[in-house]
Amino acid sequence: MNSRWLGSALVPLAAAALMALPATSLGAQIATHEKTTRSIPAGTIEFSPSVSYSHWNMKREGYGNVDSFTKLEITPTLGYCVSSHYEVTGGFMTRHESQPGSSDTALGATAGLTYNFAPQGGVIPFASMGFGALFYSGFSFNNTAVLAPVITGGMRVLVGSSASVNMSLGYQHESNAQGEFGASSNRLVAGVGVSLFPWPAR
Repeated sequence: MNSRWLGSALVPLAAAALMALPATSLGAQIATHEKTTRSIPAGTIEFSPSVSYSHWNMKREGYGNVDSFTKLEITPTLGYCVSSHYEVTGGFMTRHESQPGSSDTALGATAGLTYNFAPQGGVIPFASMGFGALFYSGFSFNNTAVLAPVITGGMRVLVGSSASVNMSLGYQHESNAQGEFGASSNRLVAGVGVSLFPWPAR
């Protein structure tokens, strides 16, 4: 009697276990698939406050000295994804530069185009090209520096469904560097920042 009861109880338990195995496996496949194909859809708005720090040397024509500079730059940027790959961006810049014996702060603006590559799991590589201007004497054309080109490459590490952490390395050519006519500089810039997607595409 006991053996019959035990057998009849084990049958439905075994069947339930067998049914649960494919469901668990299927769920894992769906999660992996969603993670692998995750991308930023067209129509998404991106807000990217970023901070970068760099150090460089500059040599002026006709002078033998080489000056060393440091720079801290804060750039809140707004982007609009016109497709799942292409994104137009624009933002404001605040740059604080210092050298031995002096320091200066400039305000400016930047614009560009970003290409988001196919996602690799939770990581989306990207590359961008843009230009900008920095005003060292208020918003006038006196002591104005021109940034062109600004080339950047990096990756986004997706966090949840509405944010990412971004790491990048870029190159900037600056004409009229620091607002000084005739001076120029070339910079390598390492940056880290975050992106928020407050208005994702529906």
